[in-house]
Amino acid sequence: MELLAPNIQHYHWGDYSFIPELQGRRKGDQPEAELWMGAHPTSPSKTLESNRGLDDIISNNRDASLGPWKEFFGDELPYILKVLAIREPLSIQVHPTAEQAEEGFTSQQSKPEETGFYTSSEGKEEVVCALTETDLKFGFRDQNEIHLIIDAIGSQELHSIWKDFLEETLDQQLSLDHIAPFKEAIANIFEIGPDQIQSITAATLSADMSSTIISEKELKYFADLAQAYPGDPGLLIFLFMNFVTLEVGDFLHISPGETHAYLCGNVVEVTSNSDNVIRCGLTPKDVNAEEYLSIGDIYPWKPRIQKPEDDRHTYTSPTPFTLSRLNIEGEWSTRVYGPEILISTQNAFTIENESGQKLQVGQGQPVWIPFSDHSYTVTGDCLLFRCATKDYGNDVHNRIEDWEPWKKMVDKGILVHPPDFMLTDVPKVFRSREDYEAWVQKNLEHLLPFLKLRD
Repeated sequence: MELLAPNIQHYHWGDYSFIPELQGRRKGDQPEAELWMGAHPTSPSKTLESNRGLDDIISNNRDASLGPWKEFFGDELPYILKVLAIREPLSIQVHPTAEQAEEGFTSQQSKPEETGFYTSSEGKEEVVCALTETDLKFGFRDQNEIHLIIDAIGSQELHSIWKDFLEETLDQQLSLDHIAPFKEAIANIFEIGPDQIQSITAATLSADMSSTIISEKELKYFADLAQAYPGDPGLLIFLFMNFVTLEVGDFLHISPGETHAYLCGNVVEVTSNSDNVIRCGLTPKDVNAEEYLSIGDIYPWKPRIQKPEDDRHTYTSPTPFTLSRLNIEGEWSTRVYGPEILISTQNAFTIENESGQKLQVGQGQPVWIPFSDHSYTVTGDCLLFRCATKDYGNDVHNRIEDWEPWKKMVDKGILVHPPDFMLTDVPKVFRSREDYEAWVQKNLEHLLPFLKLRD
């Protein structure tokens, strides 16, 4: 076990006091947007005592650090644990799948004269758990909600963009046939000129929106963003996205391709070990609408928010990592199945591993736990967040008998919903039979090596 030193990202949208107060430090002159805990090459965590990089520790002994399932996550730490302190809205963005990232990064390498949007060939997905009430935008609203918004604004431009889609789908069940016209409507928003966007923005702010789903709170965000980014197409994308408020303990999985934007609040976040972001608006950074339209899952989709079921809860997500929220009073023990990082957001604690090594850990102090520690005991009264890799050796959903009946149905040509335990790049909608079969094959290839390793 090792205590990790503070690893702060000073992005412009960050809060000045939340992370310093969490760690018992005085706030500085710069915003502290993210506390990183991981081994990403651009900003690896360092140990508090020796100032050694976590990436170096892992690369020097992958077996001890990562454990027997290291091949599953490419012989590297498969996640970055973060605390986000969000004072101002982030960009509207999506993350790529592994395949999209590899294709985009490879293509980018062959065109060095062009602006690069991919930092690596790694895909990215993330999960978040709210530490305080947190607002965000997530996915797109349904056709009936969009219809009411357009009617309230009274913009002929928006009416013409959405006319065909809405006439076909109002009060109807959406189907695969509606994906293309919905995406076309979103694509057409990027063709609207800045002056026209400002006109629509003004009409929105002066309209009576009481008949729509848009609240006064959401309108305030919209007004502030309109002032910060006048004429930005992202303003209209913002209007048609779901507005979500996470309460303390609420959890959300954000899959690759999911359009989202954090607005305000404080969260624990776990992402893939990747920093690939494609932005499409409401940011001073470079945007790439074309790539956004290419990789985004642009379709009405409501968030699935999970709430903790008890004081010691592990959330469910189709990721190689897990996040647990543990309200510990007294003593709690567990085995270690892979690399873990812990952080308490309330109070200090003591941790002791199987070999008797003991650490006193302050609030907001990250702890690195390698696989070689095998087990540990936490003592204290604290709210502990535990980021770990999944226990593939004992996961009942990794047995051949679990997925073989589903595979047989697919072989017979029966389209059934994918099992929840299939772990990689689960799309919300399959655009064709070919896409579905390709996804099935990819997942079977993904799981087979680890079934073989375990058996």
